[in-house]
Amino acid sequence: MNNNQLAEVAKILGVSEDSISAMDDEIKNNMTAVFEQVTVKNDEDKKAVFEALDNLWQKGSIYIELAEVAKSTGITIETLRSLDYETQQTIVYEFIMDSSQTARFYDLVNKALAVADLPNVAKLIGTPVRELRSLPRRIQENVCGAYAMEYDADSTNTDLIDTIREMIAP
Repeated sequence: MNNNQLAEVAKILGVSEDSISAMDDEIKNNMTAVFEQVTVKNDEDKKAVFEALDNLWQKGSIYIELAEVAKSTGITIETLRSLDYETQQTIVYEFIMDSSQTARFYDLVNKALAVADLPNVAKLIGTPVRELRSLPRRIQENVCGAYAMEYDADSTNTDLIDTIREMIAP
């Protein structure tokens, strides 16, 4: 991201250039890509650019705070960044409110990791992930556990598919 792009992003979002500069390279590169991929011709294009940049800025802000969480708790930044965005936000907000609740942060991380494979399970069994997320938490954890233990990339996984479908059947 060059200085002109940095200034333009800051202007569009109404934030300081420093807040953009502090973001990691992945976020800044994605912001640059927004400019390269969208030609602003009308108000709709302006809105799309703003929304894309704003989403990246929010994500980048969460990443900055996750680094603080990692330093404070000992949870690796890689683990924190692998979590779903909603969990990342929750951890950051709770950390800002009370950074001493280390056990709570570990609990949030463990709960998120227990169901991290839901998108993979959904793809495997051909069910929308939102449907799986509506199941009781215990069932979500059980199907993710079965997936983690039994999935074989070199197999049709027919038995695993049958097992998971039985687990989620009403």
